Amino acid sequence: MNIGYHHYDRGGGGCLYDALRSGLPPVLNLGLRTMRQSTHQDPELSGCKRAVCIGINHGQGKEFSELRGSILDAGNIRDFLMRQGYNADDILMLTDDTEKKPTKSNIIEAMSWLVQSAKLGDSLFLHYSGHGDWVPDQNGDEVDGKDEDIICYDSCPFIDDDIRKTLVDPLPAGCQLTALFDSCHSGTILDLPYAYDSHGRPQRECALSVTDPLASVICWSGATDDQNCADTLQGGFMTQAFIKSLEEKPKRSYKELLHSIREIVKRNVKNQTPQLTSSHQIDTNLKFIL
Repeated sequence: MNIGYHHYDRGGGGCLYDALRSGLPPVLNLGLRTMRQSTHQDPELSGCKRAVCIGINHGQGKEFSELRGSILDAGNIRDFLMRQGYNADDILMLTDDTEKKPTKSNIIEAMSWLVQSAKLGDSLFLHYSGHGDWVPDQNGDEVDGKDEDIICYDSCPFIDDDIRKTLVDPLPAGCQLTALFDSCHSGTILDLPYAYDSHGRPQRECALSVTDPLASVICWSGATDDQNCADTLQGGFMTQAFIKSLEEKPKRSYKELLHSIREIVKRNVKNQTPQLTSSHQIDTNLKFIL
């Protein structure tokens, strides 16, 4: 049974970068790159659990179309995390409806709060639901020549290079960050080196020159870098599929979860392929843990 009906894109239709896009060359064929041979095992997550949930339907500007389900996504993820043992006091919400709006500065502050005191055994979760876009790569670290970004409440783009510096690079070894981006063009939004197919096999390295993070970082993205994410009144298909998959079968492996998410999304929208990327090469037969 489909989980949504009428859907809209979470990309940049009529966006800030149409003029830039019109003069850009076609997307490059990424191909395969040599994989590192080490395999990462998940740590025992016996420490603190903290989360940030961000949902932006419309924001302040008019450059992007209004979305319908992003705020709902943020609330649904919060409720899901609480069912997984996260305390309400340790979940920071930023939406159009909260007193503190998800402006770029407030999102940076929230991400910094999430990671600043992280230590061995901590489990952190970051969820973003809203518009995503891309701009031409500025420093040569992108295989496809583009920096992906999220669009904040004040219409400011927050590019992947800066998201990674804020959210990923400060983390110490021995903690885990799980990120979920339900937005267009989000496949490599954290610039993590490893991506996986539905069989759990590593396919390529996503970034050219970034170093491997110390922490275990897992990123679930709603679409590839050149795809849009569908939006509905019931929320984004990616967020719905993530929750549905884990509530139907909580002890799924990474491979099983990726396959389930992709199958659910595919039943509802054709040209959207959720992505799994990681900081270290993982054994995708291991159980996914939050």
